[in-house]
Formats: sequence, C-alpha cells, structure tokens
Amino acid sequence: MDSKKKKKVLSTTLVVLLAVVISFVVNSYTREIQTTIHKGIGWVWDNVHPDAGEFVYDVNGIIFNGKGFDGERDVKHTINETFRSVVNIKLIPTEDSFVQNMGGQGTGFFIKVDDEFGYIATNYHVIERAIMLEKNIKLQVHTATDWWDYDADIIGMDPIADVAVIRIRKKDNEEWKALEFVENSDTDITEGDPIVVIGHGMSLPYTASTGAINYINRFGTGIYTLHLQIDAVVNQGNSGGPVITTDGQKVAGIVVSILSPGRQIPGWDGVGLAVTSEISQRAINYIFDNYKEGEPVKWTPYAEMPYSFKTFTYDELKENGQLELDKKDRRMIYFHMDDNEEGSAYEAGIRNGDVILELNGEIVRSPFLMIQKAILALPGDEFTYKVRRGDEELEFTFAVPEKDEKEMRKWIAQRNKPR
Repeated sequence: MDSKKKKKVLSTTLVVLLAVVISFVVNSYTREIQTTIHKGIGWVWDNVHPDAGEFVYDVNGIIFNGKGFDGERDVKHTINETFRSVVNIKLIPTEDSFVQNMGGQGTGFFIKVDDEFGYIATNYHVIERAIMLEKNIKLQVHTATDWWDYDADIIGMDPIADVAVIRIRKKDNEEWKALEFVENSDTDITEGDPIVVIGHGMSLPYTASTGAINYINRFGTGIYTLHLQIDAVVNQGNSGGPVITTDGQKVAGIVVSILSPGRQIPGWDGVGLAVTSEISQRAINYIFDNYKEGEPVKWTPYAEMPYSFKTFTYDELKENGQLELDKKDRRMIYFHMDDNEEGSAYEAGIRNGDVILELNGEIVRSPFLMIQKAILALPGDEFTYKVRRGDEELEFTFAVPEKDEKEMRKWIAQRNKPR
C-alpha cells in the first residue's frame, strides 16, 4: 500500500474513532448508559480496588457528565462512606441514681482518631445532664461498626456555641474514621447544595435524611453564634450529628435544633439549624488547645466588640455624596462612639463618625462582616480597621477584649428556660 493510501486509511480511521468517541460522549448523557457505566464502576470498586473505582467515577463525572445524573449515587455514596463515623450517645442513670428518668440520647461523630482514642463532636445540650449530674449519669457511646458499649470522657465544651467534645478508648484497635469540616462556608458551600443528615432521630438507630442548605451564617437564631439552615428532616435525637455535603463528604455543620415557633415540644416545621463549620471548629480547636488530661475545658471565651456603630440612612448617604457612587463603592457603616468612650478601639485612635472601609483587609459592605469576625475571634485577637475621616484614609489596630462570662452564662440560663 502506497503512502497516500496509508494516510487516507489512517485519517479515515481517526475520523471514525473520533466519531465513535463523540457519539459515546453524547449518548452517555442518558440515564441508561450511565446506569451501565456505574455497574462497571461498581465492578472495578469491588474487584480491583476502591481507589480505582473512585478514579473511574471521577473520570466519568468530568468527561461524561456522570455526576449530572448521579444525585442518587452521591447520596448513597455519602451515607455509605460516612455513617460509620457517626455514633449514638446515651445518658444512662446509674443503678443507685435518684434521677432514673433523666436519661436521654443524641448523636455525635468522630473528628479525630489516634492509636488510643476516638474524639467525638456533639452538642453541649446532649451531654449537659452528664455534666450537671456527674455521679448519677453515665455517658456511653455506641458505634455503627460493633455496637459495643464505650464509656466516654468529657474533653471540653462551649455552652454558647452548643458544642462539646468527648472521647472513647479503643478496645480492639478499631479503625474509626474522622470526618473533616468544610474549611470556609463562604467559598466551599452555597445555598442549594445537597446535604445528608445522619443521626438518631426519634431515638431510632441511624436515620438518614436528605435536603439542601437553605441559608449560610444565619444570625439571631442563637446566642452570639451563627447557624446553617437546612431543610433535611431532623428530629429530637439528631442533635450533635453532622450535616454532610454530598460533594466531598465534608461536615458543613453540627445539627443543633429545630425551629418550631409556638410549640412546647419541637416538631419538624421544615427548618433545621446547625452550628456552622467555622463556629464548630472554633470551639473544637480551643478545647483541644486547652485540654489537660483529666481536666475538661469548661468554658470557651468569646470576644467583645469594643465599639458601637451605625448604618447611614438614605438621606445621610445623599448628604455625604455616596449616592453618586456605584453601590459596590459605597460605604454604609460608621463608628458611633462617645467622646469619652473607653476601650481598645477608642484608645487605638478610632473616633465617632469614622466611615468603615475595611476590617482585616476585607471590604466592609454591611455590619454582618463585623459581627461575624467578632463571633469567630478569641479575646486578644487583633482587628485592623481602615477608615475614612474627612479626606484621609487611616488604619487602626487593637486587640479585642473578652466578653463578660457572667453575662453570657445569664444568656444560657435564659435560653434554657421552659417556654
């Protein structure tokens, strides 16, 4: 065969192969072919190696849009991959206890595992009775893998965030797996993202519900904290369990409550709340950093905003010329401070009327950023504000003080009052 014919045959073959590939790619966007592909992925997973199956799954998702048809598998995969990291927490009155009707249960999940212990995150209110009635209540944990009884130790708590850390000791070199948190709610998740909630709702073992994130960083539904709002069904018993993203199986929040206006006994109204990833990690990191063997961390401190502020009204924006600017260039907040103000912000040089431009390098477009940063800060953290004073732009740095613990404990007592 001469070279021209060879080239023609080769080019024809390439065109045919390209046509086949294009046809396969186009046709693979159908449920029937994706079902077949996933059977093949399952075979690779079972007969070659789970990592190989995961690789083929990812390739299918990228090249053939497999994930576009795979919401069901994402949910199944998330449940199957994470439920073993979720535990059942029980409060059991001791035999000689005078509080036999003070038991209860909730949910937790592994956040750290080493050769000796498994560390578990849950809600403070799940284990609160065990803290208050230490000698009369035994704190016990069951895992999904063996259902042995594990006596738990309390490592620390953050009553404001309603987060606590406990631990259990391994009995037989158990291979527990810790779940990871979403690092940044502002960039890693968004409203509408699908999620799975695994826990022990209605005291049933290992319930799983699905839904979506409805709101990130909701303020005002708790004491000096931020919540994730979800529509996945949660009930009593789900408290302390993880809200898990189906994309990446990361913890977006810790289930904390059901918003049930007007009900004495909380019931599902389509609004579930979870402690956000950042608030949860703030509490957990502080507990780990300050724990001493045998001495649980009993309080997690919070920072105070050492200043007051106001938002410009429409007339004030018009008066100071900001309405002539694009909305993205307007600065809506200013410090509202007395001439004899005390505190680190005033001492640093901030004055009444200073227009707030930036906080720690981030543009301040609304008061929420300032509230968010204050809630996430620890006493002693430094805030750097850039402000406009007349025609000048100035920067001031100061350390935030600690909020009064007695006042915050009063808030907790108010929160716990029967309604």
